[in-house]
Amino acid sequence: MTLGAHSYQHLVLCLCGLGGLLGGETAAAQVANATSAGSVVPGVSTASVPSPAGYQDRLIGGGTLVPDITREDVSNSDLGLAHSLQVDGVVSAFDSHGGGSSSHLSENGIVAKSQWDTATYGAWSLDASARTGSSSNNQLEQGRGGALTLRQRAMPFEGGWQADNALGDLNTPNINLARLQQRFYFPTATIEGLATEWRGPSGVQIVAGGGIPGFSEGIVVPEFRALSGSIATVGAQWSPTALWSVGGQLIDAHSANLAIGSFIDGAALQSSTTGLVTAAWQDHGDKLQFNLMDGGAGGKGNGVGSWVDGTMAEGRIVHNAGLFHIDPNLTWGNQLIANDLEGGYYRFNYHTRQWVADAGIDEAHSVSGRGASTTFLTGDSRYQLSRDWGIGSVADLSFAQGGTNWSLEGYVDQANPWGTGRAQVDFAHTTSGKDEKLTVDEAWSMPSALRLSTSMSMERISGTPLGSSLSDSTVLGVNVFGGGQFTSKTSLQGNVRWATAVQGRAAPGVSANVSMTYQLSPAWQILATLYDSRTGAWTPPTVVSPLTPPVAVVMPSQDERGIFFSLRYKRASGLHFAPLGGAPGAGSGEVAGIVYLDANNNGQLDAGEAGAPNVTVLLDGRFSVQTDANGRFAFPAVATGHHVISVSSDNLPLPWILVGDGRLELQVTTRDRTDLSIPAQRPR
Repeated sequence: MTLGAHSYQHLVLCLCGLGGLLGGETAAAQVANATSAGSVVPGVSTASVPSPAGYQDRLIGGGTLVPDITREDVSNSDLGLAHSLQVDGVVSAFDSHGGGSSSHLSENGIVAKSQWDTATYGAWSLDASARTGSSSNNQLEQGRGGALTLRQRAMPFEGGWQADNALGDLNTPNINLARLQQRFYFPTATIEGLATEWRGPSGVQIVAGGGIPGFSEGIVVPEFRALSGSIATVGAQWSPTALWSVGGQLIDAHSANLAIGSFIDGAALQSSTTGLVTAAWQDHGDKLQFNLMDGGAGGKGNGVGSWVDGTMAEGRIVHNAGLFHIDPNLTWGNQLIANDLEGGYYRFNYHTRQWVADAGIDEAHSVSGRGASTTFLTGDSRYQLSRDWGIGSVADLSFAQGGTNWSLEGYVDQANPWGTGRAQVDFAHTTSGKDEKLTVDEAWSMPSALRLSTSMSMERISGTPLGSSLSDSTVLGVNVFGGGQFTSKTSLQGNVRWATAVQGRAAPGVSANVSMTYQLSPAWQILATLYDSRTGAWTPPTVVSPLTPPVAVVMPSQDERGIFFSLRYKRASGLHFAPLGGAPGAGSGEVAGIVYLDANNNGQLDAGEAGAPNVTVLLDGRFSVQTDANGRFAFPAVATGHHVISVSSDNLPLPWILVGDGRLELQVTTRDRTDLSIPAQRPR
């Protein structure tokens, strides 16, 4: 697939805009509030208050006060608000051979990532890529020649509100009560479109989003590939009390391809509308959540799903339990969710300094009767015998229509003179065969700049009958992972796996994935990755039809190789923004003003009245500035809310004294400017 000129032009414009944002962010943050509409303290004239100027000396008390980081009162070569830029130029090639066919995939292009903080508009990021090359995946979808996502996070507003917004290739949003499900998962759909989330007081959350469904592909250069139809969603939740939260969400898919994991069903387009109503109660470690779904897909009629999940903490033990009933044919947008199920589950977890243990049982039956009924039991535990020794085990048991399956794992951990090791045995017995495996792992003690771990295994596989004999195999395997900073400029890491069948017909194989980074300069890097995987031909037991006996089907050998090369430019500097008196991301406004000598004692700044220079002004008794030669001062970024301004009279010329001891209370609002006039008068 070739990349059109418009994609390159689009990316170049984005990168140019980023350069301007990064270069001008510091200056823009200092003046952003100065141009906004101002709020004035009642009774104080501000018409003649000029714009505040910059200052140098902002410390009092020998520098014991908290530094005013928004005015760069810290010793740091990277001044200004935090910002970063990373640009990769990528060249790659990937080849696959096997089964009498071969394929070639190339990913060449540019990948750019940038982040920057602003003083009053939240944090921003831009991820963009422009891609050219071929792809073997072109049956249902249309490639965009790259991907583009612009995000804004935590933009503050009045009343404690914050907003997140996104444009481009992203995922549909869910309300928190849908995201934090204990047992059932609400997937998000990949779309090309818009998404927004607003958070406010009393746990209010509002989400909305929509666009063209699709999926992202690519090994190093991402590309969005569009599918058919559209998806839209809207939802909200609210906490009416400290213990309760309620919410609801609606999602609609119109003429969209059904996505099942990584598989896209192109046989038919489906439309669906699904609604969720949910309520949760939580008191410390105890929680209860109720959920009700209603919807349908593909014209098959409506289905209903309902479930309740609960958590209860009793000292060191945590109990989880739930009941569920979910009809067939329920989807969430164009994504499948667990359906055609009814039953319940229970599990507990126990934790001490030496013991970690949990166990559980699940009972699930098909609502329609077309699926299987299953009882599943699981448990695992670990005991720390001493500082250097630990033992543990895991057991699973499944009773399903058609047979019983089980697995058992046991292991010993030890901190030894060479590092940390584990010896582990695994046993599994299913209706299709048996598997027994012995593994020895070691994470080796290495110098701080290096790392190395190894794993050796022997596995015995017994399959289903083939004619009059069993398909048995014995496989030996060795894995090595390691890497580190070998020189001041060169780092290397890799993973090598080797396996061979010493008996039977299991597939031999070897694979290697090695990456190198070379630091050309503080801002420039070269990155190279080599991938090589080879698997030999083998003959696993295969059932091709329930009406015919098993037959031997030869699996062809596979040979895959790839190389990826990148030239990277990376720059990051600045400090993360936190307004004075507030947390990072909080809303802020500007406080500015003048300390002046009120010659006629009328409490107003009149023409010809002089400012008081070199007077210290305090914000909340913590942050300080000094007035300039004209008596002006400014705090350019102050957290929204109630604050106190006080003035020290030490540098006032005698016999001038401050009115009201130079103390003013004020309310700062988001992206607003509050102007103050603080008079000093002569006693009469």
